[in-house]
Amino acid sequence: MSTEPTSANAQLVRGAIWMIAMRWMMRGMGLFSTIVLARLLTPDDFGVVAIALIMVGLLETIAYLGVDLSLIKDQQAGRDDFDTAWSVQLIQGVMISLLLLVCAPLMAAYFKEPRAVAVILWLALRPTIDGMVNIGLVAFRKDLNFALEFRFNVATKLVGVVIQIGAALLFRNYWALVVGMIASSLTTVVMSYLLHPYRPRFTLAQAAKIWSFSQWLLVARVGSFFNRRADEFVVGNLLGTGAMGGYHVVYELASTPTSEIIMPMRRALFPALSRVAEDAVAYQRMVIDTLRSSAVICFGLGVGLACSADLVVPLVLGEQWLSTVPLLRWLALFGVSAALSAVLEVPLWVAGRTQLSALNNWIELALIVPLLYLATRQWGVEGAASGRFAVSLCMVPVAWWLVRSACGLPIATMVRALLRPLLSALVMAAAMLASDTLVPPSVALRLLTRVGAGTLAYCLTLFLLWRLAGCPGGIEASAIAAARAALRRLLRR
Repeated sequence: MSTEPTSANAQLVRGAIWMIAMRWMMRGMGLFSTIVLARLLTPDDFGVVAIALIMVGLLETIAYLGVDLSLIKDQQAGRDDFDTAWSVQLIQGVMISLLLLVCAPLMAAYFKEPRAVAVILWLALRPTIDGMVNIGLVAFRKDLNFALEFRFNVATKLVGVVIQIGAALLFRNYWALVVGMIASSLTTVVMSYLLHPYRPRFTLAQAAKIWSFSQWLLVARVGSFFNRRADEFVVGNLLGTGAMGGYHVVYELASTPTSEIIMPMRRALFPALSRVAEDAVAYQRMVIDTLRSSAVICFGLGVGLACSADLVVPLVLGEQWLSTVPLLRWLALFGVSAALSAVLEVPLWVAGRTQLSALNNWIELALIVPLLYLATRQWGVEGAASGRFAVSLCMVPVAWWLVRSACGLPIATMVRALLRPLLSALVMAAAMLASDTLVPPSVALRLLTRVGAGTLAYCLTLFLLWRLAGCPGGIEASAIAAARAALRRLLRR
């Protein structure tokens, strides 16, 4: 009994490391692509494609049935389950493509952007292509074999980035983004069959089983989609394509540090929690350990980015984007609160309480829509960004309450998991702002000094608070143990 939780935690850590490495490799390539494209294209180009992606994302969310999660959760899933999952995946892809053909003119009319019609029609190819991906790849996650998933996703992303940059140099407009996305989908399908020997067959024999798991998950994801895209809907409708394109690019930049850590951790957490679902103590301990680790990472990266926004924007995006500095600050803070809520969604899924996840997303949607309209009309895009952060902050206690209802985890325990990272982040922010008096007025040198001062202050404060708390287990203890092991290996050489 004692070895099972330890083994599950070790698998979770290894899986999280692989998934984080994968996502950061992919996001790093995506960020590099965005930096290059931001200099070759205009905010207007990004806005046209963002309009199309809203429509694509909406239909993909509505049709999503969580076939991969149903296979991972079911430890006894067999051939019929995998074949049915692939068949459902293909059907939903074809349906999305057909709906995109019908809805393209309506979406373009809503945003008053006729160029979006042709973009949506071409992007309608992607859902059908994506539906053909080999379902056997799910076995990598189910068996916690994240190394192979890492190689697969990084390779397909690299191909897409190379093609997208090449297309940007050739076209110098938004068609470069479209070509890159379609090429990435085609590459994914081909490599999925090269990498895994599974060959799916069409059947719907286990469709009822998949639906029993997915119905509330579908409701949750629809609410989640509208939450994520509500600000773009409002900004695009009230302020135009250019403002929407700028908002979209800054949103992607702001969410990178936190989401590209937390989303991989969530991806690894689901199969790991599924394996200890019958052991309440191990289950709750894994949730708290993951929440605490997520908080340390999110507060450090999110608050650090918010404090460096005035230097990051000109260095990463260029001087023409300086007006977006306030957006980056608000959206970086939003990334922290949103990521913490996202971690707490996984225990609801594993506990079979997907209806609570749906409730959480729809409560947030009910709050965000009216606030965004009021804030955007009053303060423009900065109002949209600050409103987004305010609502996400209010939703963190709601997530605590839902997890307590589903898993019996005390709210006080979850709050305590956040205190040390929060206090450390406040000290870090003060150190970063004070560091500007120490260096010449060079943007690159100021950023380097500010990040160095913030990192040092954050790590030292975390360590001090950890010692004052009696040196409990957690990410601090793991980091110190890893550092000692590395030092011992170095001294032996």
